[in-house]
Order: sequence, then structure tokens, then C-alpha cells
Amino acid sequence: MKRHALCIRRGWKHAVPVILLFFLLAAAAVPFGASARWNKVFSFFGLGGFSSYADGWPACVHILDVGKADSILVECKGHWMLVDGGTPEKGKIVVRYLKRRGVTRLDYVVNTHPDEDHVGGLKDVLEDFPVQHYLATKVRPDLIPEDSAYLDTMAALRRKGLPEEIPKPGDQFSLSSMEICVLGPVVPGNSTNNSSVILMLRYRSIRFLLTGDAEKEEEQSLLAAGENLSADMLKVGHHGSNTSTCAEFLKAVHPKYAAISVGYDRNKLPKAEVLKRLSLAGTKIYRTDVEGTILFLTDGKTITVKTEK
Repeated sequence: MKRHALCIRRGWKHAVPVILLFFLLAAAAVPFGASARWNKVFSFFGLGGFSSYADGWPACVHILDVGKADSILVECKGHWMLVDGGTPEKGKIVVRYLKRRGVTRLDYVVNTHPDEDHVGGLKDVLEDFPVQHYLATKVRPDLIPEDSAYLDTMAALRRKGLPEEIPKPGDQFSLSSMEICVLGPVVPGNSTNNSSVILMLRYRSIRFLLTGDAEKEEEQSLLAAGENLSADMLKVGHHGSNTSTCAEFLKAVHPKYAAISVGYDRNKLPKAEVLKRLSLAGTKIYRTDVEGTILFLTDGKTITVKTEK
């Protein structure tokens, strides 16, 4: 009997690699990579990857590690929105992350503003995924970029036959049961940064504020508009530059958590003054240059944070 049990255990041990190989080959045959169902299978064998922490949660905000750039994946009950796509060289990385997460189509792609580190990677995203809506800001004609990052993304948008939608403050839409409200730009910006699309995400009682690269001027316009800016999580503007996250704005938001999407560059971001202001406000700070990709998981009542590193 013992020998029989030992043989069974040995047989199962040898069978596991074959089973895993079968799953991997089957996943590769899926046009958009491993779906959410395959991710659950992989998770059972401990192969689900970091993003599988989001499995079983109704909503999650993924702050992707794309260096000194922005790319944010928002998911709610099988629906998806991507806010910015990083630089052109990070586009493939963003696409791979989305495919591993099981994304097969995007309800919304939002380009907060047309700077290279926000728009550049969206070309690859547009080429790899069906997209229902593409939202972007309107900038003054003299601020429209002429670099390849912007022009290549616009060309990909035209090839898709997808119109560029310009949301206005007060516009609302939904991602499954998550409510999304456009707060800004309230007034035409004097720079691309101060023309950033500002989004408030609400899932039940939990609120996420995404600010693009908004600087003090746009923050002040939001304050003057009298909007309720309070949020549980703040995506810190302009990668932690001292041009953003002014004390008055931070007091109005009063976030429990802050996410800074940043990587090494000559400006040595995030700035110490910004980190100090956040710390004095009692905000828990997460940085992609330190923690890698950051997941804010929520059931609508609380937030659980998972970091890649």
C-alpha cells in the first residue's frame, strides 16, 4: 500500500509539468493572451503573477511602473479603463501588463495631456486592443506637440477610425458600477500640464483622484470651482514635482494614500518638499521607483495596497 501511494505521488509530480505546459500552450493560442479565467488557473499553480492580487476584488487601480511617466489601469468587474500609456518605449510593457491581467478590450482610454511621457505608449495600446472610447484634453493650438510620440499615436487613432472625445468638467460616465466624474481642466491651460484631464473615480464610498501632470495653476482652478476634492487616494501630479501638490490643494483632498509615478531623471523627483507636505498631512506614500507597480484594491469600503517590490 505504501509503495502504491509513493508511486501515485511520483506520478503526480511528473504529471504537473505536463499539465502546466498544456495550460501555457492553450493560453498562447488565445489572441489576447491569458484571459482572466486562465489567470485563475495560473494562480492555482502559483503562476498568476503580481497583478493576480486583483483577482476576487470588485475594483482595482493599478499604478504601473513605467519610469518617470504615467500609465494607470482601472478595472471594475471585468471592465477596463487605461489612463495614459507612458513613453513610446514603454508601450509594449503596458500592452504586456494588460494582456497578463486578462484585458481583451478597453472601455475607455484617457490621455490626460499630450506630453510624450503620457501619450507615447498609447500607440501600441491602440494597435493591440479594441477601444470603445478615446478621451483627451483640448490644448491651445500653439501647445499641440509636433514630436513623434504624439503624432504616431494620433495616426494610430485615425487608423482605428476612433474619434477623439473631449470631456468637459461635470461630465460623468461609468465603468461597470464605478462612477467617474471629470473635474478638469476647468479653464484653458497655459501649458499642456495645466490642461490635464482630472478624474475622480468613485466606487461605493471609496474615491480616487487622478491628476495627470496638473500644476499649482490647475489645482487652484479646481479649488476655485468649489468641487469636493476629498479622496482616499491621490495620484500625485507631475511625478512629485514641486510645481504641484500645493498645501491648499492637499488640504482639500486630504488623502489617506498617495501614489507617485516616477523614475530616475536629472530633476531628482519626487521633491523633498512634496514628500514632506504629504507626510505632514498623514498620507501614506507609495512610489513606483521604490515599490514598482502599485495596486489599490477596494471592496468599496476599504482599500488594500499591494506593491510589486
